[in-house]
Amino acid sequence: MEEVLKKIIVTLVSALIAYLEPVHNAWFVLGFLFPVNMLFGFIADFIIKEQFSPKKFIMAFYYLAIYLSIVASIYVIGEKMGDVNEALFIVKTTTYAFVYFYTSNILRNLKTTFPQNKAIAFLYFVVGFEFTKRIPGLSEFLKREMEKSDDLNSV
Repeated sequence: MEEVLKKIIVTLVSALIAYLEPVHNAWFVLGFLFPVNMLFGFIADFIIKEQFSPKKFIMAFYYLAIYLSIVASIYVIGEKMGDVNEALFIVKTTTYAFVYFYTSNILRNLKTTFPQNKAIAFLYFVVGFEFTKRIPGLSEFLKREMEKSDDLNSV
């Protein structure tokens, strides 16, 4: 019985992976940046704060699961609505947004870990400030998010 159940699960997972094959590149990119982000976050926490936060570690896995679910959901909805090309465009755009936030977090952790490194500081400046000017709405969004966090910190 156990062997039959295992075969059923493997078959279902294989069918799901085959169905979601068009978004495998987005999943790969997010799956690649995830451990890189985790590594530099761990290094920054350990070197600067000399402590490891298990809660941050677990939350990172939750965020990755959410990102992967969003990408899969966009594709499934678009495919079922007959808009595969549009869905793949939205998946690509969404993936770039996740890549931006992962990259800015990686650079922030690197800047924290190596504050004297000018190249890292410059890259963090370009990604954090100059890049946001080029994407409509991103700078306004980041400004609003900073105001929210300032409001929460003043309570």
